[in-house]
Amino acid sequence: MAAPHNVTIQDLSGIWRIQSRTRSDDMNPGLILQGVPWVIRKAISWATITGKISQIAAEDGVTTVTIAQTATGGLKGETEVYKLDGSEATTSTPVFGVNRIRASWSDLRTEKPLGLSGEPLPQYLMEGWLEQDDLNSPGHITAHVVCDRGGWTVDQIWGFSLVAVGNNYGSKLYV
Repeated sequence: MAAPHNVTIQDLSGIWRIQSRTRSDDMNPGLILQGVPWVIRKAISWATITGKISQIAAEDGVTTVTIAQTATGGLKGETEVYKLDGSEATTSTPVFGVNRIRASWSDLRTEKPLGLSGEPLPQYLMEGWLEQDDLNSPGHITAHVVCDRGGWTVDQIWGFSLVAVGNNYGSKLYV
């Protein structure tokens, strides 16, 4: 998703739209692993997904990122809430069911960054990111999602990458 150069990972607030499916990997294999029914997978593949992101830093220093998704035609989608303190929260959504989510700031510049599962992050998640100019600030957000009923886990990294047309906000998922 194209991003102005003045936007940083410390404030993603705004409206973000998946603009080019040609720059994104096919989501279908991951959605199959997560047990998403065929009709919902097809709807997701045809729809333009927009995320309204609200990122708020509380007085205690903990940042919360809320992503309210809508699909083409204004259809309400999932709302995801990530508290960036590494604590576990339980959420429930119509598509994915009950999930346990942990999220935190992440600095991929460390020698062997660990995911929130305690395991090393897969190399795929760490490649292709732009680093922020501020060396005292983590340049990424990481999330770890567990669905006990579905038997799957997802590790995510959010950040900025340089694509042919410029600076882009994006996320990589490893199911």
